[in-house]
Amino acid sequence: MKKKYFFTISSQTYIYIYALFTLGIFNLTFFEKLYAVNNSISWVLGGGIVVYAALCLILNILFFNNALAKGLGIALLLLNSIAFYFMSAYNILIDKIMILNVIRTNIYEAGDLFQWKLPLFFCLSGLLPSYIVYKTRISFLPWRLEFFRRLKHSGMVLLPACFCIMSAPKAAQNALQNHYELRYAQVPSNYIGAIIGVAKMHEELTRPFTPVATDAKVTKYWNNDKKNLFVFVVGETARAENFSLGGYKRPTNQALTPQLDNIVYYPRFYACGTSTAVAVPCMFSKDGRKNFVPGSELNTGNLADVMNDNGYHALWRENNTGCQDNCNRIEVEELCNRPSCQDDILLENLPQKISDINQNTFLILHQRGSHGPDYFNRYPDDWKAPYMPVCTDAGLKSCSYETLINAYDNTIAYTSIFLNKLINQLKNFENEYNIVMIYASDHGESLGEKGMYLHAYPYDTAPENQKHIPALIWMPDSSASAFGIDIKCLQKEAKKYHSHDNLFHSFLGLAGISTKDYKPELDIFRSCRK
Repeated sequence: MKKKYFFTISSQTYIYIYALFTLGIFNLTFFEKLYAVNNSISWVLGGGIVVYAALCLILNILFFNNALAKGLGIALLLLNSIAFYFMSAYNILIDKIMILNVIRTNIYEAGDLFQWKLPLFFCLSGLLPSYIVYKTRISFLPWRLEFFRRLKHSGMVLLPACFCIMSAPKAAQNALQNHYELRYAQVPSNYIGAIIGVAKMHEELTRPFTPVATDAKVTKYWNNDKKNLFVFVVGETARAENFSLGGYKRPTNQALTPQLDNIVYYPRFYACGTSTAVAVPCMFSKDGRKNFVPGSELNTGNLADVMNDNGYHALWRENNTGCQDNCNRIEVEELCNRPSCQDDILLENLPQKISDINQNTFLILHQRGSHGPDYFNRYPDDWKAPYMPVCTDAGLKSCSYETLINAYDNTIAYTSIFLNKLINQLKNFENEYNIVMIYASDHGESLGEKGMYLHAYPYDTAPENQKHIPALIWMPDSSASAFGIDIKCLQKEAKKYHSHDNLFHSFLGLAGISTKDYKPELDIFRSCRK
């Protein structure tokens, strides 16, 4: 039976309409960013003409027969729809780090992001246009004639694009060089380029494993015979501006009040990435933000390896989406077997576990912390949350700013309760261990400021609240005395700028591990160690 079509159009008309639909529907975020660069209608119109010409040129190459025009065209429509939904829903951009986050996200975390609006949006902007494409007959000329027709029409769209660029060359150059957000907002080139970038990153899998600190030696410098217990709490999505220890108006850290005599807070602490997939591996790397290469954690040694290879039993306790390849060679405990668990699960049977290890220990606790968008799920339902009412819609944009902040502040308050419980457990080991607990979030969060939500914005253009994070140290007096650390000095030094770059070297310094990879100037304890 002869197939019935809705329309019959030439291949060139199909390309023009397809490029226009892609530009006009899926690139609204791009136009917003373009207007933010220069709020001139002529500038935005010129930018649209240039991008439209680029889309037509690429489609002229890709859509060269019916199978490609329909098959690839439908695939791109479906992917464009999903990409644009998340870009518009949370005002995010798509780069290789965002795609890496998607790859490393588990099914439960992904489920938090999928709201009822997504299927509706996907049907209207993805499935419906795809069905129309399927039911459209596209006529092609013989290949020679088709080639010359494509060549002619490519020249036709290039002329106005070149005119737009030449009429404002400095502005165009500035936009290309200094406004990377335009590149990450342009659909579909943003996610296609990002996927290629992630594929290149995973070439690391084929490279041999490279250990670090192979020359490491341990020197016992502490003045007693106790074992050492270092606890590293890897926080999640906590931003510094909502920590009352840093001056926030709400008492979100009130639960830590009993421990304040032994807490040093770092008010100017910064993350080395805006997403878990980058920040957590960077936290454990010797390289620091400027030299760390995302993906290198797949086959490169890290802080946990160095500690584990030099007399410390390294244990990773997990309540998040995984250790991001930092725990591949140490003991791991995956504690949550449900879609979501509160962080108290990290403390279950912890004293018994420490007693069973019974040696120098490096303990990593990976929190669920303040991970969104369902902030209201980060603390128990039966807990009397201090800030009400709260946003219970993971779509976020439908919530008022006040209810969103309430939900988020509750997560910070609950993290404070968690840290207080942890400290009280650790106090029971003071007679056996020299104890130091360090807490640092992996990255911050946007909560609607300037229309931005969540995190993972490209680092250079990310807002402050995605990079400025809370960090603190708890150290009992007995441990400070054993390590020869002046707490008052530490509190004074804490006011200076610090970042994730300090963590690798500070833990090695505490542990008495000397190696060429240790940088004393990045050890936060060194200047205050007698």
